[in-house]
Amino acid sequence: MPDRIFENPRLTAIYDVLEGDRSDLDVYVAAAEESNARRVLDVGCGTGTLALRLAARGIAVTALDPAAGSLAVARRKPGAEQVRWVQGHSGDLPALQVDLVTMTGNVAQAIVDDEDWSLTLTRIGDVLRPDGCLVFETRIPARTAWTE
Repeated sequence: MPDRIFENPRLTAIYDVLEGDRSDLDVYVAAAEESNARRVLDVGCGTGTLALRLAARGIAVTALDPAAGSLAVARRKPGAEQVRWVQGHSGDLPALQVDLVTMTGNVAQAIVDDEDWSLTLTRIGDVLRPDGCLVFETRIPARTAWTE
């Protein structure tokens, strides 16, 4: 179930503005370049910022998110036709084979149920080629980075 804020049209419309500088995505672009990825799955793609950056580099991107509101924003962005957008969870993934799977920001932390996390990792394993990579991050709330 997506977080309700990602379904609210007033909030999804300003999400990218609130996120501001997205230099945090540079590490994912670098991972795609370093691994010579030609096909990427962006799990929890949100409004599609990373998916669109990768697609602009000629990478075939499948972007997955449970929130229809976020995907609606993503689909209206320039270059959106270059990305395969999928609404749903990891269990809803179509058959595909990718070189790299990404989970940016708080995506990994948003999967709080052990069974959902297990299913997510299993599905990622199903679509990831044998020598592919999963790149994700987890943030530490105790650091209170937002106060700096």
